[in-house]
Amino acid sequence: MSNSLRETSNELSSKLVAIRLILKHPSNEEKVLVLLEGETDIRLFKKLFDLNCVEVESLNGNKKVIQALQKLQEEGYQHVIGIKDADFDHLENTQTIENLFMTDYHDIEISMIESDALEALICEYAHTQSNNSAFFSNLKDNIYDTAITIGYLRWFNHKQGNNTLLFEGLNFGSFIQQGSTGVNFNQESFLKTLLEHSRNKNANLSLTSQSLQETIEDLQRLSMDKLQISCGHDVTKLIAKYLLKSFNGNEIEKALRVAYSMEYFKNSQLYNSLFNWSLQMNKNLFKQ
Repeated sequence: MSNSLRETSNELSSKLVAIRLILKHPSNEEKVLVLLEGETDIRLFKKLFDLNCVEVESLNGNKKVIQALQKLQEEGYQHVIGIKDADFDHLENTQTIENLFMTDYHDIEISMIESDALEALICEYAHTQSNNSAFFSNLKDNIYDTAITIGYLRWFNHKQGNNTLLFEGLNFGSFIQQGSTGVNFNQESFLKTLLEHSRNKNANLSLTSQSLQETIEDLQRLSMDKLQISCGHDVTKLIAKYLLKSFNGNEIEKALRVAYSMEYFKNSQLYNSLFNWSLQMNKNLFKQ
């Protein structure tokens, strides 16, 4: 076992010890435990869940959510559920496990962007022209046109086990420029920048701009669903780049979490699935 895998296993084991203590505490006997991917998910779902009836715990990534949920189910814990970003699971018809729930779209950020929370944010902070509905619609289309191209290569990377291309820390400013009607995306520059950035991780990377372009075209034939392919973190960075320059992507995501209400969440399939589970188990999850 490699050092990184050993560290991951030890981290999960330590977390499971803490979770078992939470589950066994008398004050939590009747509560539902919800496993989430990270701290930002905790901040969002604490707004939505009734914390008198629910405990929320974060793990570092969706794989650990799945592993922890499986382990706790094997140990007989019935009132534990997990929530994860779908990533590309809807596109690939990935089989899920019992009591694991996924976001409607690629991730929870896309769900927030597709709600009225984004428009509320833009009305509050953007320039007057952005409050025009046609401008807002065109802007979203323009941003998704860019985000989906990046998303195709994230999908390719996912298929490769996330060991090929490096997206973390990618400098959007090197291939995104502000235009008069939206963002101007230089795809050639993007592919070159991504390859250069990825060679910081893998110096022997054999991919070329041409091979990446062919990969995008191959995946386009499989799906053009922008909401399943586009990554919410890319979309919020693009919004920051063009529209809300006083914000960065993380700040926009924070503002979206603030604006995203139970009213919006109730329109999602994720809410419906969780609500149906709560009825079956006779457990309350949500704030009234």
